[in-house]
Amino acid sequence: MWRSTRRSGRARPLEDTLSPQEKKAEFIQQEVAREVERLLRVIFGDRRKSGRLDLKAVEMVVRSALHQAGAAMLSKLLRFPVPKTGQRTVACACGQQAQYRELRSKPLLTAVGPAQVARASYLCPHCHTGRFPADVELDIERTEFSPGVRRVQAMVGHDAPFEHSRQQLQLLAGLEVTAKSVERVAEAIATR
Repeated sequence: MWRSTRRSGRARPLEDTLSPQEKKAEFIQQEVAREVERLLRVIFGDRRKSGRLDLKAVEMVVRSALHQAGAAMLSKLLRFPVPKTGQRTVACACGQQAQYRELRSKPLLTAVGPAQVARASYLCPHCHTGRFPADVELDIERTEFSPGVRRVQAMVGHDAPFEHSRQQLQLLAGLEVTAKSVERVAEAIATR
């Protein structure tokens, strides 16, 4: 696809004229389309072999594929840019300014599966404390669970034994967590 530029009036490939947000949206659309194509090949191939449709198996494959596409989409959305030159300091709790160091990646279990967050890290030269403002903004400070996963853990962990809750999360949401993490999250949320 081609788009005409304002300055020259010449047509350039569409991907050369897209904003970073448009590029992310295009990537997400392509990722979902690839996953749907792969999924349909599996479903129709299985149907040709067996002559019938195993609805239970198809449901699980569809859920898994959509979770994978959703996790890829979240990972792309959670790639924060390097801060601009004038925005490379943040206030530290000690009263000094923490300096930008680098982008750091962190695993994050989301309601649609494992994702990665790439965010700016800052270090205070005075007290040597590291800061991740995006973690605060996303409510993932000091945890590898998204707010959605923590909510589900707390809900299932509230009324059932933690091992049973872990099994429910695996069966119903496809989330792999430990019984101990369900216990910790449920207790932490209950004390708020």
